[in-house]
Amino acid sequence: MKMDIKISNSQLRKYAKFQILDHFLGREKAYNLTLNSRRKFYTNLENSLKEKGEGRLIPVERRKNLSLKDFKSEYVDKMIPVILEGAANEWNCLKEWSFDYFKDLHGEDKIVMADQLKMENQYETMTLAELIDGISKGTGKYYRFYPLLDKHPEHILDFDYKWLRERRNPLTAFEAFQVFMGGDNTITPIHNANQCNLFTQVYGEKKWVLYHPKHTPIVDPNPVRNVYRDGPIKSEEGQFDPFNPDFSGPYKLYKYIDGLTVHLKPGDVLWNPPFYWHSVKNVGNSIGVGYRWLPPLYCFKNSPLYSFLDTFASNPPIWKSYKLYKQDINLIHMAEHGQLKDYMSSK
Repeated sequence: MKMDIKISNSQLRKYAKFQILDHFLGREKAYNLTLNSRRKFYTNLENSLKEKGEGRLIPVERRKNLSLKDFKSEYVDKMIPVILEGAANEWNCLKEWSFDYFKDLHGEDKIVMADQLKMENQYETMTLAELIDGISKGTGKYYRFYPLLDKHPEHILDFDYKWLRERRNPLTAFEAFQVFMGGDNTITPIHNANQCNLFTQVYGEKKWVLYHPKHTPIVDPNPVRNVYRDGPIKSEEGQFDPFNPDFSGPYKLYKYIDGLTVHLKPGDVLWNPPFYWHSVKNVGNSIGVGYRWLPPLYCFKNSPLYSFLDTFASNPPIWKSYKLYKQDINLIHMAEHGQLKDYMSSK
């Protein structure tokens, strides 16, 4: 079943003007300057969406033994997500990784957890063992972006690195491996990133809901975010939750757009193109790893607006962001909120 894109290019161009103003002026000042035109834009957008009917949730296609040629021509070139079912079944990470495995090997690793989901961007430091013990006790912690290979490069042998690199785009400027560890029902609300991602589910299961980048006006993301953008908090209940959707009030337009659903099991690999909006929920205790890379021309094709803002008007600057990214992406979230200096001085 094909996903419908229900927002026109002319509507996207109008919305882009608001995002540019948000980025450079800040959302509050930009809203004050454009309040009437935004109201008119969203009234017209709501009317056009209603005419096209309610949206659907469509399962992402699952493919077994998909050839490299078909993967690139049918999914990468068309920027369509796909699940490569069981593609990682024979990798060492599937055979060895568990929470006890990481605790025994790297439990003394010092980690920083920046809560990029809160405007104040709170952070805390702990050891990996303390995190894992907490997950086992049900603390609700979800450690995102653990830079495993930067800390312990020997783990490259846990993956079929050749297989992964073959699936990258040409003219790639960057690559990174990031591990995600979380307990049952821990969630990451809607966000997107400016890299390609082959995400391998190693341990436990994980659900995703994705929305096409052209549905960005529905998300209406927070401005001045580099590498990672998230949906704003528009109600007392928090950000929009596609796993338990409430289409009332400020999130009513989500009712009219198509989304894609994903249920990853151990060994599955998800291809997630750049700038796709997605929310993620762990089913039981879960370990996954994202292999990311940045092909600038390909990313520009998928989102010219955000590619431009990320490259020439990001905060922190893109050169600094990727320097921090190589250490730990959590440092970027701290830098965005002016907390990096305090953290570095406390080390």
